[in-house]
Amino acid sequence: MSPTDRSLDMVVMTHIDGDHSRGLLEVLDRYDVATVVVGDNPMDDQSSQEWQARLDRKHIDPVEVSAGQVLEVEPGVTLEVLNPAAVPFVGSGADRNNNAVVLRLVYSSVSFLLASDIEAFTEDYLVRTSFVLESIVLKAAHHGSRSSTIPAFLGQVNPAVAVISAGSGNQFGHPHPEVANRLEEALGLEGIFRTDRQGTVELITDGTDLWVSTEKDYP
Repeated sequence: MSPTDRSLDMVVMTHIDGDHSRGLLEVLDRYDVATVVVGDNPMDDQSSQEWQARLDRKHIDPVEVSAGQVLEVEPGVTLEVLNPAAVPFVGSGADRNNNAVVLRLVYSSVSFLLASDIEAFTEDYLVRTSFVLESIVLKAAHHGSRSSTIPAFLGQVNPAVAVISAGSGNQFGHPHPEVANRLEEALGLEGIFRTDRQGTVELITDGTDLWVSTEKDYP
């Protein structure tokens, strides 16, 4: 988008974790956001309170979604909500991650599954639902953590391209080598794009073809 453009049609707050919510505080400050989509976010810590305060200051009434809803972004472009479930998960071992908003963006014959920070618990749940998971692009869950991208989930999504969002040299060691190897075996190296190695990853589609460009080349 143009540097002078200060409007956004939609922002999605997948869940209230600092690495997901803090950056969006600045987005709300800098841009006029038409729609803010949220899941079932408990307002029980400082990050939650900061987020709610910013929404109040900007007079934004967020749209709360749950699995089964379909949002029309514009004619021909839809967001299928796959998670959170109508009744949020409790006792999953990582409830905040497992209740995160998961979306399947569909534009004609090209689809993107945006898996947020869900872990094996929710991936297994989604595999057992009737939702369509198969997508051309998978944004790998939880930065490529070992807790996510289980074989059954990856098999159902069956992507041609996977994007792993992780900071270079991050303290958590994301993506985990086991997950990186699993993706490589399924897609080949040419189908995997990592922000820790290649910087910004941009995906452009006209609904038929898909183009991927990266900020940096990686050998």
